Amino acid sequence: KGIYAENPGVAHIEVVCPPPRYKVRTIKEKTKLIWKARVSSRATNLGIHVHNTPEGGSIQNWEVPNVDLKAGYGANARFDIGVVASFGAFLPQRIIDSFPQKMINLHPSLLPKYRGPTPIQTAILNNDSHTGVTVQEVHPKRYDAGNILAQVPFELKLGMTRVDLMTQLGHLGGELAVRVLQNLEYMRKNSIVQNEEEATLTRMFTSGDAKIRWEDMTAMDVMRMHWAHFGHIAVWSFLRVKNKVLTVKMTDIELATSFDDPLEDDYLSFRPGSCLRKRKYNYVEFPCIEGGRLHVRGFTVEGKQPRDGLQFAAGYIKKNKTPCMLTLSPDCKRPTPNFVYPEEYKRPSHMAAVKLYDIPLYHSKSGL
Repeated sequence: KGIYAENPGVAHIEVVCPPPRYKVRTIKEKTKLIWKARVSSRATNLGIHVHNTPEGGSIQNWEVPNVDLKAGYGANARFDIGVVASFGAFLPQRIIDSFPQKMINLHPSLLPKYRGPTPIQTAILNNDSHTGVTVQEVHPKRYDAGNILAQVPFELKLGMTRVDLMTQLGHLGGELAVRVLQNLEYMRKNSIVQNEEEATLTRMFTSGDAKIRWEDMTAMDVMRMHWAHFGHIAVWSFLRVKNKVLTVKMTDIELATSFDDPLEDDYLSFRPGSCLRKRKYNYVEFPCIEGGRLHVRGFTVEGKQPRDGLQFAAGYIKKNKTPCMLTLSPDCKRPTPNFVYPEEYKRPSHMAAVKLYDIPLYHSKSGL
């Protein structure tokens, strides 16, 4: 929208994105939309023509389309420049060369730091104080290795989620792209070659990266993991209920502070991951290895419908004498193994533990 409305040098734009994904309902032979690119919906609302790449994600034989005939530029009109953001596929030289002004890319990090698919999640997990947006040339052989045209830093506040950063960096990147397009010749003349010695790579995350390790993760570690994967992957753990081991996702998590009285006065005597509850409290409390506490209000047991804290406690915790989340799935034919504390572990004092996270947190606007 910013490129279209604020750049007088741009006469016409169109959007290219992956096609919507559907799930076939075999009973009624109807299809259900399960995913659609947000940029596609936004472009449609703005009256911008949308093109879809081939099904399956491969663009090996895909060609950049001509300008839509309805735009009035003729049957074989070509686009001048391509602007790429989170496209999800490698762009070969032939596609870059199909644009007279080549292609530029928006990347949500301060390159060469955090090249690759997950710069936002990685910045949150690493507790970075700042991140930012880079506009770069599209490199024909490597991801995120093109010359830097412009960069803007952004303060990463504690408590920001993946969705918060995607939104704010998206707006910042759009504004930066407008400025680059308005001064493209100057920006290219003064572009900066990336220092390969400073380059770091990110990787795709899976559900395994969101498993809570109660033996070494603090409450803040769990929260960073929750913030980093928010809206994509839920943090999870194992729970043993009699002779069954359940996989439990936690979807609504908060850090307990000194304003939140512990549900058990002697909670530090409980092993990390213990499920503590009291009647009329809509959350379950989990003590962590350093003395911090997590309050969880949303749960999803694998194969079941989501439940709030009260429903989860009534359905699963009451059935256990000593309910506790586990890092590893135990052998149901044997007793649950004892918790193994790290070497030289010292239990924190009650006063220090209760005030551990009396710190200001960003008030998330992403439904956290």
